[in-house]
Amino acid sequence: MSKLKKIFIAGGAGFIGSHLSHSFTELGHEVMVYDGNIQYFYPASKLSIKSINYRQNILLKDCKIVRGSTLDISDLRRNIIEFKPDYIINLAALPLAVTAVKNSEEAFKSILNSTHNFMEILRDINFCSKYVHISSSMVYGDFQSNPNPEDASKNPKEIYGSIKLASEYIVKGYAQRYAINTAIIRPSAVYGPTDCNYRVLQIFLEAAINNQEIIANNPESNFLDFTYVKDIALGINKITLNETANMECFNVTYGNARSLNDVLNILNSHFKNLKFKVTNKSGFYPKRGTLDISKAKKIVDFKPQYNLEDGIREYIDFLKS
Repeated sequence: MSKLKKIFIAGGAGFIGSHLSHSFTELGHEVMVYDGNIQYFYPASKLSIKSINYRQNILLKDCKIVRGSTLDISDLRRNIIEFKPDYIINLAALPLAVTAVKNSEEAFKSILNSTHNFMEILRDINFCSKYVHISSSMVYGDFQSNPNPEDASKNPKEIYGSIKLASEYIVKGYAQRYAINTAIIRPSAVYGPTDCNYRVLQIFLEAAINNQEIIANNPESNFLDFTYVKDIALGINKITLNETANMECFNVTYGNARSLNDVLNILNSHFKNLKFKVTNKSGFYPKRGTLDISKAKKIVDFKPQYNLEDGIREYIDFLKS
């Protein structure tokens, strides 16, 4: 086995972060989770509280957890210098496009100011081998091809994608000027156990479990590259530890877009009395589809394990357990 590493994960107590942290500790690596607090962007349900407890008691049980804000550069620098990580992963940001619209100032600070703080620290230290920046597929705006590659045009249509794209430019500028090894990762439509921020699949599944009506907007034409949380954790893990995945940008998704209609059909096989209503509202979300993950497959041997059917089945098992 390769030498065990020290990994600093900002936002490591969150949805993706907790699964990612667990993926490293399972391999024996030492993980410091640096997180401000467990914050709900929507009212907490019983299932959300269960998810938070699972993160803390199962996924993060072998991590060193430090409460801190990436907006406090002095505290951030102090913890990084004391821990001396081999790798830094930045997941600390307001998590959703819809919340970025409602909380644009917080989105700006949590994404751009945090990124700037990390790069200012990285220019002055020499023990960190790589900085991994978690961006978003929303930077592309409307997808121009199917599948959509990393070098596709980027024309975000909303606040979240615009701020995420700006953060990528900050990372690239510092990386080139100060020879900082970096990797940028663009996920898409992540779902799975312990999600508490009411992404679409959490909304659908909790409604189905509670025998409530699901509202599906344009289900036949609304396609997303749904990515199970264990797969995004696997991809970030592999890119972080890979020696050659430096100064690169990666799409990390399942690599096959599915429609909301597909989701409803899968749920219908699990819930006999599924109730749903179709709407046809226009929104600010860009037209999306499949992302090209061939680069991640080639460079780090990324092989996502969960198609939508398998991911939803495991997610339902977690929510019902």
